[in-house]
Amino acid sequence: MDVQSYLDNQLKSAGKYQLTPDDEKLLEKGNVDFVVAKLMSKKFRKWKLDPACIDRTRKAVEIQVKKNLPIKVIFFQGGYKLWRFPTSPESDWAEFFNLAYVLNYVAPLATAYKPGVELIYYCHTLLMETHDNLTTEEIKAYMDSFAHLQSEFQKYLPKNIKLSILRDADIYSRDEYFKALEEGKVKAEQDIKSWPEARVKDFERMATLNIKWNGKEDWSKLSEEGKQEKIHQAALYEQAATSNLPKVMEMVKSPDTILLFTKASPIFIGIGSTYTSMAKYWVGTGVLQDHKDSFIPRILTPSQYEKAMSLKHKSVAVKNGLGKNFKTIDLYHEPLQFERHI
Repeated sequence: MDVQSYLDNQLKSAGKYQLTPDDEKLLEKGNVDFVVAKLMSKKFRKWKLDPACIDRTRKAVEIQVKKNLPIKVIFFQGGYKLWRFPTSPESDWAEFFNLAYVLNYVAPLATAYKPGVELIYYCHTLLMETHDNLTTEEIKAYMDSFAHLQSEFQKYLPKNIKLSILRDADIYSRDEYFKALEEGKVKAEQDIKSWPEARVKDFERMATLNIKWNGKEDWSKLSEEGKQEKIHQAALYEQAATSNLPKVMEMVKSPDTILLFTKASPIFIGIGSTYTSMAKYWVGTGVLQDHKDSFIPRILTPSQYEKAMSLKHKSVAVKNGLGKNFKTIDLYHEPLQFERHI
């Protein structure tokens, strides 16, 4: 199989699934047991399931099946492409590979359960203006490209799988959002004082990775003390966004939703980004690796990408209508092996 055929197949076959004899046996127990088992599949999840997550997921499935409604699945992500990659500010192969992967994950549900699946990507967009110093134009370019990518996948999906995007800006007005965020930041300033040092450092490390110093505002000429304050503020904003946006929390806590993320928690099923990647795809970039007579999609973090650029690879031309970042893809013939770090 060549690269073009592989990528075409990823696009056109995502969401399609053929039930196995084992599936048929499982279905004899009912739709709820089948759907829950597929959502908990070890083939996809990368983390041990929290008992609270198992309980929450099952109850959500029961609610939807009882009402004969689509299984509602929400994947949380940042609504931007990390500025450190040349593909920024638009989506690239990382988003493509994630969409194909998550659609493969929910495909058995749609095959066995007639009402199907509603797959929603919830995107933080307004947060990135304060947290990452990105412009609204950069964020819009990302969201437009991601919506276009979804629409290309939707063309080939079964009719009972629906893709959509939900943004923080769809839930809050700008004034309302930033007022809640600032209120949350004040609370976060107090909360962070009780955190273990390792947790604080992790938040600040991620802020350091994400901040675009010459972005919406020019912070590049700040003193080291000034830059450290921006990093600290970004950490506070991230905490505020996860704890003080009640309308988002209402959606998160809605009992009828299945929640997905790259990592696991008491409410999220952690499925990573692809079969082989746990990196967050919006702060990563996608490449291909040779594997026998096929390929392995990989999502690289900034440090992995920097290392990979020094390894032997080639840029392969690709024909599609996905956007400007999808005209070529980097192909590696040797296995990409990295330590697990950002």
